[in-house]
Amino acid sequence: MQSTAREGRHNQLYDHGSRLVAGCVPIDRQGRRVLLVASSKHDGEWVLPKGGWENDETQEEAALRETWEEAGAIGKIVGNLGEYEHKMNKRTGVPESIFIFFEMEVQRIEAKWPEMKKRERRWFSYEEALATVSKKVMRKALEQCSLRQ
Repeated sequence: MQSTAREGRHNQLYDHGSRLVAGCVPIDRQGRRVLLVASSKHDGEWVLPKGGWENDETQEEAALRETWEEAGAIGKIVGNLGEYEHKMNKRTGVPESIFIFFEMEVQRIEAKWPEMKKRERRWFSYEEALATVSKKVMRKALEQCSLRQ
């Protein structure tokens, strides 16, 4: 993994005006926990790690990179949790973003990671994570995760 976070949107992918975003539901299957990160934009809000999919990587690579940059978590993708449209533009009828989420089994947590000074990370039980995440696209991804059973 690279030691610094990618910044800017010059390599970001778009589909008909919608920003393509990739992220993970990082899980600890045995502990039935989900790793969430503090939002960098909204104080007190907890979110799934995610960010722009860039033109030199696959969706899976983007999701893994974002999870490492934002949460310091490294793991393996074990499932695709779906694609979700976010914030429909009423004028154009095009979503602002299209999110794709993957389930990731966390293999290790790094002591240092690119956004460690910007955001906190915390383990939540699956039920707590579902109740804590306020963005609809993130709740939908959590509802598709293997911990829901």
